[in-house]
Amino acid sequence: MVHLRIDRLLASVLAVPDGAGRPRQLKEDDVEELGELLATVRVHLDRFPPGSTEGVTVAASILADAAVRSTASNAGDAILRLVAAVIRWPLLAPSSILARGHGSGPVGGGSGGSTSGSSTGDSGSGNGGSGTGGSGTDGTGTGGSSGGGTSGLDVGEGIQAYATVARETCLVVDALLRLLFELPLVSFAALGFMQKLLRMHTLQCLARQFAAAADSAGALTAQQESYAKYLFYMLNSLTRSLHTDPSAQLLFYAGLRRQLAEALRDSRVMEHAARLLLLQRLLRPGAPAGAALPANLPAADTCHVFLTVYQNMSLAVQSATQAEGQDVPARAALCEVLAGRCALHMVLVQGVAALCMADGGPAYGLPEGLQQAVSARLTAEFPPGPQELHQLQDAILLGLLTALANVGRQLRGARAAVVVLLRLARLAVTSGDVWAAQAQQRRAGLPAHAGGARLVVPRSRVLLAAKGSLNLAWRLLRQRLAANAPAWAEEAGVECWRLVAAFLGQNVLRSTDPASLEPCEVGEQLLLLEWVPLLPAGELLPPAPPPALAAALAGGLLPCLERLLRRAGEEPDGPESAMVSPLLREGQAWRLWGPLLEYGEPRQAAALVATLGKLLRRANHAEASFGGGRAVIHMCAAVLDGPVAVPSKLIEAEGRQIGRLLMYAACVWLPALSDRVFQAMAAQPAPDAADSEDVWGLLRPLLTWLPVLVHRCASSSAAGAAAGCGTTAAADPSGCSAAGDAGGWRELLLEGMHVVPLLAAALWFAALQCPRAGCLPLARSCCAVAAAFPDEMLCTASGYPAWPPALLRALLPELRAQGQGAYEGVTEALAIILEGASATGSCSSGGGGGAGFARGGGDAEARARFLAAVATTLGGEVGEMAARLVPPAEARALLRTCSYPGCTSLAGDSEADARMRWCRFCSSCCYCCGECQLSHWRQGGHKEACPGAAKARLG
Repeated sequence: MVHLRIDRLLASVLAVPDGAGRPRQLKEDDVEELGELLATVRVHLDRFPPGSTEGVTVAASILADAAVRSTASNAGDAILRLVAAVIRWPLLAPSSILARGHGSGPVGGGSGGSTSGSSTGDSGSGNGGSGTGGSGTDGTGTGGSSGGGTSGLDVGEGIQAYATVARETCLVVDALLRLLFELPLVSFAALGFMQKLLRMHTLQCLARQFAAAADSAGALTAQQESYAKYLFYMLNSLTRSLHTDPSAQLLFYAGLRRQLAEALRDSRVMEHAARLLLLQRLLRPGAPAGAALPANLPAADTCHVFLTVYQNMSLAVQSATQAEGQDVPARAALCEVLAGRCALHMVLVQGVAALCMADGGPAYGLPEGLQQAVSARLTAEFPPGPQELHQLQDAILLGLLTALANVGRQLRGARAAVVVLLRLARLAVTSGDVWAAQAQQRRAGLPAHAGGARLVVPRSRVLLAAKGSLNLAWRLLRQRLAANAPAWAEEAGVECWRLVAAFLGQNVLRSTDPASLEPCEVGEQLLLLEWVPLLPAGELLPPAPPPALAAALAGGLLPCLERLLRRAGEEPDGPESAMVSPLLREGQAWRLWGPLLEYGEPRQAAALVATLGKLLRRANHAEASFGGGRAVIHMCAAVLDGPVAVPSKLIEAEGRQIGRLLMYAACVWLPALSDRVFQAMAAQPAPDAADSEDVWGLLRPLLTWLPVLVHRCASSSAAGAAAGCGTTAAADPSGCSAAGDAGGWRELLLEGMHVVPLLAAALWFAALQCPRAGCLPLARSCCAVAAAFPDEMLCTASGYPAWPPALLRALLPELRAQGQGAYEGVTEALAIILEGASATGSCSSGGGGGAGFARGGGDAEARARFLAAVATTLGGEVGEMAARLVPPAEARALLRTCSYPGCTSLAGDSEADARMRWCRFCSSCCYCCGECQLSHWRQGGHKEACPGAAKARLG
């Protein structure tokens, strides 16, 4: 096996001869051979992709504990001794000093055992050997199972060979940890190797090297730059282990993760690394003002490595936060590291300079030299192709988001953080537009152009950048959008929601890589609990909207929601469907949608209601997808059920916008819900099926609204009759408005909701299975409709009542059990009337209308008792709620929509923007398209009802 040969050669190169008074001094040839051997190890490991089982096996065998092997030393221990030496070689010393060794000075060091401590070699004593329990003095390990000194390792005068050893050592460690920590469950070999690296004070030594380089009076040479770059690689390698999901690991890994986080914090290695980059790399001493860093120096790559390390820690904090309380000490330690002033400044410098390069905006006082240095680095590291764009690095993007979160926590940093976050969100939206334009150009066979963009967010990161920046900005703003909110917070809140609307537009969503989309999560965060403020449970709507909701509405929340709903309805499998799905949950429907309807701009709110009505007409309750519409059905049902189920909500809506919008929603949604109930009942395989509860859930708002609507209809009819106005007078504009209102109510109930056949179907369904909660609303609705529309209930084409009396009597036991004696009596009286009508045969629809209960047949006393009982039971709260309802004509005047009742067109972004075509005969009906106009003429009854058409025919 190749790895066995590597193990043997490494052990022989670093072995200390038996009986030697001093460690072997390596010649330049030995160092070169060591570098070549390490390169062989690295090339061998690089052949395996991350997550490769074979690669993990090879890496684990290299790191296997020497105690279970036949050799006295193994490759893993040899690599550890090399690491201990490399991180202690003086970064700033001339090559003559590098020839020193023999256990003195800062070059001493050995790899720490599993229980022994290790010194840093400051005062002439090296670290202990790498054995279990070994301790070291004078640079040599004793007492360990595989102890070996490294302080005597002398690279001689060959500084190039020395640099090669340092480079290859760091790269081998990186390759080992890359293979081992890509798996969901990390091996014990990898954990043991990491623990040894921490015990030999690797991070502390790196911190000391970076601090010495940062404090150096002169600029680093190219060779020193190269060496420092590989020390940064070592730092990056150690933070790879932070990526692993802590919830999937053993307690041993959790402890190691905590040790690593605390070592990063205590060593302050990130602070020293940031100082080095800021002082020695981006602005070199002696450089002229405005001079940019040459792109061919290793410093450019080192800056990227630093940002990658910062990104690793940021992701670790996120994963620890999502682990529900796990790794709290590790998360706290990492947060301290991320909030370090030098590290924070370094990331902000990179991020702001990148934004300046992207949009040419303000630099917020950033020195010109730093700005040019970052721009040069980005241009050199990621040169675009002939038709390609400069793309923002992931490390800059994620690092900037984390840094701004830390800035926002500071007392005076919130405003600055919000400004930069909104700027980043604007760049993400612009990038989405650029990617969408390029895709369109490719589809047209044209060469793709950037459209003047200099730097864009990568296509796969547009959603992440927009979501992360807007989510963080809004979180900071919500804390300040309270009473006496500062003017800047109100303006920023509106701008934030404008960007949300733009972010959720088609360009950004459709141009983003589908594999990277998490649209449902975005919908959860941007459009539900964390963003749109919910009305507190059990509370009434306040007179004015909360400042956060006011900002959202002013920023275009309602048009944004409507656009998403329309696109989702047209393309159920598109990203918009998953975005809006969280909004359609019925559990908090009124708390979410009630404030939107109350405080939104009236036409925008009415357009949103109209769009939901069209989705209801398209819906199929049997399908669970968005295209099937089940979520829309149940959400609309829950919104309608909320205010009527709690009378105080409907009563307090009088005179407010919510009153008109609720009535408009009832006019648009209740007929569609009635159709969906018929559909659901017809598709029900058996009454005791699991979906039967869903059917009753749809029936509940219908049965709750019916008594209120019927009471208002009866009141309007009585008012019209008292004024001496018949139905003909209602057509006269100067006639009685009450009679006209009554016509609107009758049309809604009889032609829109089809209440008589609806209740007949509900009675049949209840006879097979009726939940206790559904019995009273059903009985109350039947009694109210029978009293208001006796002709329609008694006079059917079959000659029998629409409702079999036996089905009404089946409700009586449950009403009695619930203590509803009044409704038991009135329901029984209705059943007696229906039985009498059936017995006398007075139910024919051809016997002349209008007589109702006064017609012959049945028990006159029962009829009188029934009407009196209905008047009594349907008074009180039902009457008070009915009096608050806005007439249908007034509610529909909020927004003129297509006159065809079956219209389901979702063309365009909003109902408010639809262009209407008018009927050329009457100019009273308008249509969104020719198809709806033709359907209304042929099937919707407009041909017979149109007064202009009748005149044209007569003429």
